[in-house]
Amino acid sequence: MRTWDVKLEHTDKSGKNMRYRRVGLAMLGIAVAAGAIFFARDSLDSSRLRITSPQELSAYFDDIGYTAKTLQSGNLEVPRFVVSGVPRNWSEGLTVDRKKSLFFRALLPMVLMVNDEIMSDRQFLLETRDALTSGTSLSRSNVSRVEDLSAQYRLSTATTAPDLSTINNLLRRVDTVPPSLALAQAAVESAYGSSRFAVEGNALFGQWRYGKGLTPKNQRSELGDYRIANFETPKDSIRAYMRNLNTNAAYRSFRDLRAAARTQGERPRGAPLAAGLLAYSEKGQEYISLLRSLIARNGLSATDSASLKDHAPKRIVTGPL
Repeated sequence: MRTWDVKLEHTDKSGKNMRYRRVGLAMLGIAVAAGAIFFARDSLDSSRLRITSPQELSAYFDDIGYTAKTLQSGNLEVPRFVVSGVPRNWSEGLTVDRKKSLFFRALLPMVLMVNDEIMSDRQFLLETRDALTSGTSLSRSNVSRVEDLSAQYRLSTATTAPDLSTINNLLRRVDTVPPSLALAQAAVESAYGSSRFAVEGNALFGQWRYGKGLTPKNQRSELGDYRIANFETPKDSIRAYMRNLNTNAAYRSFRDLRAAARTQGERPRGAPLAAGLLAYSEKGQEYISLLRSLIARNGLSATDSASLKDHAPKRIVTGPL
């Protein structure tokens, strides 16, 4: 039997073990009998619980109040968990609507986590800009951090020390991607997680890489030895996707639209910012229309105001016993 390998990270506010009602109680006896519950290395009060099917994962989400309906509600607080891999049969036995809902609910927490990582760096840059504006000299560690961010975000600097121009240029790149847009692109590029590239390489966004990765069956020789980039986890794929939008010259218009929204005091939204992704697909404007339609049909705009619950980490693993 093929392993249904999904790893989740989730906790309650106290960090203590949660009592799972419908799914948890049903599976707890089975998991204990199989020795599936044990303390994880990173937290003594962490436990591992196996959920044997996508239906049970979907039921678990429903049981903790993380439903398809709440996904479409504004200012949603999302539980923290991480999916460690895309199982081949993750959507078997689910209706189309249930499949889509499970896909979006599984990905949203990771999208928000990666956005939080970016926001941590962005907040540092905003504070650095305030310091430079007030004439305060930067510490050596802060200078080093600005230099590291410049390298990570592929920003060439003409000066030996960070200045306001450097910080402002970085702020156009070190920024979040609207969750609705990330979810829509992941759905399109990975066929809701069912594509070969998603299953074999956790590749959710169809990113290319030359000389290394998964070879397309119908590789176009005139474009060289391009591959689909593969990743250790879906979260790594999300990180790479956001870094791509934030650094690639092809998506400068996306960054310009986002910066304009920030300047106007608005939260960047997925549907409007999709206009900056004409270069993402050979379909051009048709691709933009597809993303916007998908966002609208699935009520994904509400996820742009979602946030993560304040949890200490807990890890859940699902798979057949």
